[in-house]
Amino acid sequence: MVTSNRLISPLKLPLLLFGIFLLSACGKLSSDVEKCLENGSCVASYDVIQVSNDLPLDPNAPLWDSPAGPEKLKLELGPQMFTNPKWPDPSVKEVVLRAVRNKSDLAILLEWKDEAKDNSYGFSERFTDQAAVMFPLKPGDEAPLITMGNEGRVVNIWQWKAAWQKDLEPGKNESRRRQDSMSMSQAPSPDRMSPVEDLNAEGFSTLTIQEEQNVQGRGDWKDNHWRVIFRRSLKNSDTADAQFTGSNQMAIAVWNGANKERNGQKGLIGWILMRFP
Repeated sequence: MVTSNRLISPLKLPLLLFGIFLLSACGKLSSDVEKCLENGSCVASYDVIQVSNDLPLDPNAPLWDSPAGPEKLKLELGPQMFTNPKWPDPSVKEVVLRAVRNKSDLAILLEWKDEAKDNSYGFSERFTDQAAVMFPLKPGDEAPLITMGNEGRVVNIWQWKAAWQKDLEPGKNESRRRQDSMSMSQAPSPDRMSPVEDLNAEGFSTLTIQEEQNVQGRGDWKDNHWRVIFRRSLKNSDTADAQFTGSNQMAIAVWNGANKERNGQKGLIGWILMRFP
């Protein structure tokens, strides 16, 4: 396993957004998604490894820490200062990324330090621990704005919540009231099968829940750290889903329930170029 000592910082995100606006005004970027590293719309790159075995849904499976496992890339999470409610000082400062694929599927592992496990029901569920990854629906075009995309630039979001996972544990009441923390007008499905929700957006206040939910996931809190898995097929027939061939971009967001973070109150890192062998 190769561990990256680089700490990728999101501090240039405002400049990236400004640059994207300028490039949009001058015409489309190259259809080559790799160009995002040259034009500055990607802040880092990550090479996904390929394995022959099934991909585990267990965040603590041996694969993730094996010498032959995926690279660990440490990423610095920055403030959300683009829309209200702004969040200048997120409590989660870093997240570690790992990703692996096999012939048919992709699995992404996020790990971050969190002193408390926040997965409560009821009103406090609005402040549950959560994490999300986001992909452009059309990675061949210029990267969408990291603020949940923009008009004509749809994004596909996979969002995990600790409270949703608790609700799926044996003996829990499946009908407990839920509220979606990224868009209070969106109610999660009462018959959910996964603690990860498959979503689309085209800018602020446009978040929609897909009819077809096909992203699996699981989180585990241990030794004051969360490890959260997202797993889905590399390709499918759903036109609302990102497809993973060649390269794609990915952004990451993390919320800390103990710090009363929800909606735009989060730590985030902008576009990372994900290369798939």
